[in-house]
Amino acid sequence: MLEIKNLTVKVKNNAPILRGVSLSIDEGTCIGLTGASGSGKTTLIKSIMGMNGGDLEVPQGQILLDGDDLLKRSAKERRGLCGKTIGFIPQNPMTAFFPHAKMDRQIIETLRMHTGTDKKQAHELAENVLRQVNLTDTKRVLRAYPGELSGGMLQRIAMALILGTKPKYVLADEPTSALDEANRDLLLELLREYQKNAAILFISHDTEAMKALCSITHVMEHGEIIETQATEQLFINPQQPWTKRFAEAACHREEVNWKWTALN
Repeated sequence: MLEIKNLTVKVKNNAPILRGVSLSIDEGTCIGLTGASGSGKTTLIKSIMGMNGGDLEVPQGQILLDGDDLLKRSAKERRGLCGKTIGFIPQNPMTAFFPHAKMDRQIIETLRMHTGTDKKQAHELAENVLRQVNLTDTKRVLRAYPGELSGGMLQRIAMALILGTKPKYVLADEPTSALDEANRDLLLELLREYQKNAAILFISHDTEAMKALCSITHVMEHGEIIETQATEQLFINPQQPWTKRFAEAACHREEVNWKWTALN
């Protein structure tokens, strides 16, 4: 289980970015997290992964991974968990890959590091997981630099690495943001299958994706969790002003999409 308990993160000598945040994710579940831009969602992910900058401090709280408080681990120990125990699908996948190294080197070395396979086995695994995310021209993908691939392709590669390394926990930050409808649906299906043996924190404004995947959803505003409900209920009976506006906008989008589909 991944448990966040009363976590406060602040800029040194300044106001908190996160204020007493608590949530938990157990194996076999996908928990949603949404909120306005700047509400603290990405800071929460970075805190879990130990990626916050040196200007941030954690005056209180715990981040418990199977009972072990990560805040008491060294930076090196926490880096060792990333990829193998904690997987990450970033909102901006270009930042997740080295721009001056070809994808074959980055993907194959990551798979070797976290699975213990040799180079040939890792190469075969790379091609297999790329095909699973609908990147069937594996030779072209592996020969490319990150800048030669689209954001949607890089998001799918991040998902492919999850499938290859099989981390127990997955942090997904707007993982459908750069995908077309077909690949979005594929990613959601892969995550739905993957969560049977893993725990997923799904950060998104994609309401249909949240309804499809997340049993419950937390809403953040100004660094605090302001509302938590079963996901379907959240959109039927939102309680807080931000959530009401978000649910109303989602309902309007769904109505427009339905009318457009009916007309065509």
